[in-house]
Amino acid sequence: MEDHEARPLDKEVAEFYAWLTHLQQDGPVMFDESLRAWQIFGYDQALQVLSDPSFSADMRAASRAAGVEMPIPPVIERLTSASFFTMEPARHRAFRGLVSQAFSRRLVNTLAPRVAETATAILDGLDGVGTFDLLERFAYPLPMIVLCDLLGIPHDDRRAFQSWASALTDPAAAQAAGADWLGEELEQLEQYLHELVQRRRREPGGDLLSRLAAAEVDGEPLTEDEVVSLAAVMLLAGHNTTTMLLANLVVCLDENPAAAAAVRADRKLLPAAIEEVFRYRGPLPRSLRLATRDTEVGGHTVPAGAPVVVWTAAANWDPAQFPRPGRFDLYRTSNRHLGFGHGMHFCLGAPLARVVAEIAMSLLMDRCSQVAVARDEPLAYPAPRVNLAPARLPVNVRWAAPAAR
Repeated sequence: MEDHEARPLDKEVAEFYAWLTHLQQDGPVMFDESLRAWQIFGYDQALQVLSDPSFSADMRAASRAAGVEMPIPPVIERLTSASFFTMEPARHRAFRGLVSQAFSRRLVNTLAPRVAETATAILDGLDGVGTFDLLERFAYPLPMIVLCDLLGIPHDDRRAFQSWASALTDPAAAQAAGADWLGEELEQLEQYLHELVQRRRREPGGDLLSRLAAAEVDGEPLTEDEVVSLAAVMLLAGHNTTTMLLANLVVCLDENPAAAAAVRADRKLLPAAIEEVFRYRGPLPRSLRLATRDTEVGGHTVPAGAPVVVWTAAANWDPAQFPRPGRFDLYRTSNRHLGFGHGMHFCLGAPLARVVAEIAMSLLMDRCSQVAVARDEPLAYPAPRVNLAPARLPVNVRWAAPAAR
């Protein structure tokens, strides 16, 4: 195999990891006076905090503890009322059990033919286009269509549904459009989901929304508000993570031509490439927690009521756990990364993200003999400390001859 030298990291990504490295000079755990929060950088310490139920994932409570009030519009309060991050543990387990059935690897694998069909249709529409925004034209619509299939959104409603869903999954666009637009879009989405849940209770089908509409917790049926909120939460869990994963996969392979060549030669390496992307460039670089009791972490006592920032991006580059962490390595023998989180809040959408990314990337390589990130202008990462993924992903592609596909 030809030896290709890795390309430098994008400027904002390199600056982000340099910032993390600077912060952790004094050790894997530190108290940040300016944020009034504990910062966790080490792998073992991050694993402890993410696993320990003494650290709550209620981000609103964590923000309040840090003296920061987050004004939340009422419609967002309603749409996230069934969020797993704010439920007490027993109810969390019951609700998570319901939803995890939909995202099980076995069930997600049954979606694989539909994922391949959808990805193929999108690529058919792009065939022959030499330069396009892969994020906008491929990585964004593919998981959204898959989720619509999973939830049972009627085909005639999908254009409007995707517009509403983008208000939840594209914070930059929402911020640019303004709070009034965001509220109006989300209220329309909320109303639509209520009407659809009512329809599914009258005329159930085989889709996830029908199953949730008929589900019970502790012998009581879920309320309509709870079903609507679960559907909205799944949009966030299943869509945004998958979109950012696919974008980062393309960028990481572009930065590492030797790895890209190896994956093209042997598609069995794609699962390893996806896991390495989650370690090396996980789209969600941090998790917020709130200590509910005094707990020792890394030789420090984190007091009850203290907010905690777990930098999974730093933990995934901890050399004690991952030798040569700054190297993108397809052949890591033990890649127990924290890119999907850990413990009771492990990402429910992980199986879906893995399947969609593997199928999408394999088809993209089949259809295109070259996929190169267009770097006429640097890639922009608007908020790398929150979402470590580019806002746009222009690519130059060379389409393979039909006989070669």
